[in-house]
Amino acid sequence: MHHVLTILAMVGGFFALIAPLVFLHELGHYVVGRLFGVKVDAFSIGMGRELFGWNDRHGTRWKVSVLPIGGFVKFAGDMGAAGEPDPAWLSLPPDEQAKTMQGRPVWQRFLIVAAGPFTNLLVAVAIYAGFFAAYGVPHTAPVSTADRSARSTSSN
Repeated sequence: MHHVLTILAMVGGFFALIAPLVFLHELGHYVVGRLFGVKVDAFSIGMGRELFGWNDRHGTRWKVSVLPIGGFVKFAGDMGAAGEPDPAWLSLPPDEQAKTMQGRPVWQRFLIVAAGPFTNLLVAVAIYAGFFAAYGVPHTAPVSTADRSARSTSSN
């Protein structure tokens, strides 16, 4: 029974760690997309069926889904992996097309896509900075030449 509890604690700890990282990663995409005026249809933490959610004043559906691994931001104009525009997008007026992911210039789409991994990098730097601030920077004791030669002759 003890092993089962240990495994459950490890799995629970993994999900407790991964959920905030996924949230911050997706938030990076969301913030930069909104900065460039792209409409966001959905922001999800988790995959699969929605457990609960709400709509904000911009029309974004914020939700928590049943499978706690991963997440996504669905921008208006997302058209699948191939990125081929569908007839519905082509029939939108130009001002509505400009609010979609496909309607933004390539450099803005690049920044929106890169914002998630960049946010991960910032989070990693912040975590390390927090550890260093709390515990100090780790130092290794210098090894003298005499110690090195003594270690090498004793191991032969």
